[in-house]
Amino acid sequence: MSTELQQIIRLTQLLAGVAVVVGTLELLVVRRAWSDVGIWRWSVLRREMSALGVLLGQRSFTAMLLVRLAAGVALIAGVGAVAPLVAWVTSLLVNLRFRGTYNGGSDHMLMIALTALVITSAGAHSEVVVKAAVVWIGVQSILSYAIAGVAKLVHRSWRNGEAMRAFAGLRAYGAPALASKALGNPAVARYAAWSVLLFECGFPAVLLGPRVAVVFITMAVVFHMVNAGVLGLNRFLLTWAATWPAVWHVATLTGAR
Repeated sequence: MSTELQQIIRLTQLLAGVAVVVGTLELLVVRRAWSDVGIWRWSVLRREMSALGVLLGQRSFTAMLLVRLAAGVALIAGVGAVAPLVAWVTSLLVNLRFRGTYNGGSDHMLMIALTALVITSAGAHSEVVVKAAVVWIGVQSILSYAIAGVAKLVHRSWRNGEAMRAFAGLRAYGAPALASKALGNPAVARYAAWSVLLFECGFPAVLLGPRVAVVFITMAVVFHMVNAGVLGLNRFLLTWAATWPAVWHVATLTGAR
């Protein structure tokens, strides 16, 4: 296996491990919400998933989260051949526990990254298998931006900035007062909306080569950091960061260096 591919896998493991650790710690912090007195209590869900009670009841779920935390740390440290598989299984159980995903798209993308890492671990001696898994992560990431952009573009509320003002005004996100005030200005909201639209719809340009990919990945860092700061979507930053090494690798395959 090439040194470059090994580095891509290692960086993906590290970043995915950070996402797993932070996501797990967040769940442990809000454990009261999924305890026997919380809104996500198992006593309600077990009617539909009684077969998983051994794994998803309050005590066993807490223990499982600690196992997931250990798997995340192992991914960061780059130790333990089974760490990707353990992280994948425990992440799947977390999704089942919340009847889908706890944090929406970021949990979906994390499963994609972890699935590829399981494949690379199982097929570590085959460069073809490893490269295919890395390319799969990259393609999924590129499509996620492009599809999100096109889905927004067709809506007038995004083109005229109304959607940006609406998001900033939602209490669920708890946007800082300064950001809410700024996006309350129609011109600022329209500019911000089109910045997002052009970035997301234009993301497939990374296929032109690694130099272009670096530009768009830098834009992605800013995009997700702003979302984390304004809307509290920190998991999206951490999860998509785990896909950027693969995006860069795909760019080296499809464009000029």
